[in-house]
Amino acid sequence: MRAMVFDRYGEPDVMGLREVPVPEPQDGEVLIRVGYAGVNPADSKTRAGLGTRAGVAFPFVTGMDAAGVVEQTGANVTDFRQGDRVITWGSPDVKTSGSYAEFVRVSVRNVSPMPKSLNFAQAAAVPIASLTAFQSLFHAEKGGMIPGQKVLIHGAAGGVGSFAVQFAKSGGLLVAATCGTPNVTYVRSLGADRVIDYKTNEVCQAVRDWSAEGVDVVLDAVGPATLPQALDLLRPGGRLINILTVTADGDIERDRKEAERRGFRKVTMIIDFERARDSMREITNLIDAGLVHVPPIHVLLLEDAALAHQMIDTGHVRGKLVLKVAELYARSPRHDTISAAACMCGL
Repeated sequence: MRAMVFDRYGEPDVMGLREVPVPEPQDGEVLIRVGYAGVNPADSKTRAGLGTRAGVAFPFVTGMDAAGVVEQTGANVTDFRQGDRVITWGSPDVKTSGSYAEFVRVSVRNVSPMPKSLNFAQAAAVPIASLTAFQSLFHAEKGGMIPGQKVLIHGAAGGVGSFAVQFAKSGGLLVAATCGTPNVTYVRSLGADRVIDYKTNEVCQAVRDWSAEGVDVVLDAVGPATLPQALDLLRPGGRLINILTVTADGDIERDRKEAERRGFRKVTMIIDFERARDSMREITNLIDAGLVHVPPIHVLLLEDAALAHQMIDTGHVRGKLVLKVAELYARSPRHDTISAAACMCGL
């Protein structure tokens, strides 16, 4: 099968297209024929040898998100059968090669039916970004938010931010959201109650003008360096949730202790894979009901994975990048015509 492989850590160009063996699904695993693979900051970190997914066995194929069809199931898999349209959010460890390939094998716990309202390209943009946003807001040990509470979503035009604004509104929350000037209209269309252009406004003052008592949760999808006064925006007992990105994540332990000293809680977001299927079921229902829409997608070919990493490393991609691996049974081919240059947008 074709796959984007790297033999050492490094810059995006360490990845190269080559032929590798098709993996065999093991007990409790599913082999998926990939149509499109989603691109996430975690993929770039893995390639660079950073973060929790460092320590891979070379040669390695990165990638967590994928949309495709079930090709084969391993022993003790009864949930799916050959030909089922599915999405996957891959593996939380580095034992299994990823989705930048024609086939990917994953644990059945990391597979869910594809939303019926989406085509393969759109569906590949859903898993990691939507799970991160949904669990950040509503899992009790993270945001634990309830209707009527207020949230600031910092970096609302990206994949996680776009989903987060919509989930927050569907959950009855009041939402302030930051973005750059080119994305103000887009973020407003997601339903944010207050859109803050960080290029023309002082974010902290704008948040205080919107909510003098502070917000219940700050969801930072950009990085601590871009919102150093985040704790000042919280009301007593509030939570700061940081999404790990390609850019510097700051001194996580130091920042956690400072939050606790001030009576807040700082959460570094990691997806709860044990509960991911349940979360994805709720997410899929929202998507198929038309209450949440997939962010803008920007399609590149599999062999352009290095370019995709260069783009995501800028931290200025609106919506989601996906790699076209194969033509399966796409419902709306028009999504494949979007140019790569179109996604070089502000936050």
